[in-house]
Amino acid sequence: MSTKSELQLMLKKFGYDLNPYTSKETLTNLLRLHSKALEKGINVPKMNDHELRCCLNEYNITAGPVINHTRAVYQRKLLEAITNENSEGADDEVEGNDDEFHTPPIPGDGMVTRSGKTLFFNAQ
Repeated sequence: MSTKSELQLMLKKFGYDLNPYTSKETLTNLLRLHSKALEKGINVPKMNDHELRCCLNEYNITAGPVINHTRAVYQRKLLEAITNENSEGADDEVEGNDDEFHTPPIPGDGMVTRSGKTLFFNAQ
C-alpha cells in the first residue's frame, strides 16, 4: 500500500497535476482509472490540450478552454468517461490549522454585506 505522497508523485510522473489536498482514496482511484484507460490504449496525460478537448467531446462531455487550471479536472472527467467509473474517494483533506471557521450570527435587524460589514436597519 502506498502513502498519499507516493501516490501523488506517481501520478505526477504520469503527467497528472493534482491538487495537494486530493484525498488518498481519490488518488488511488485515479491511478486505477489511469491503468484501465491505458489498457484501452488511451494515455490521457499525454494528450495535448486540443486532443483532450476533442476526446471529451467524443464522450459528450462539454468542455471549456483547457488551461493549466482546468486540465486536471478535464483529465479526471475523461478517465471517468472512458472507464464508466467514478474517481471520487473520501472528501478532500484540509491540512493545517484544526481551528474551525465559524460565521458570526447575523443580528435580527441587520444584514452582512459581501465585505463582511453588518448593516443595521432601523425598524420604525
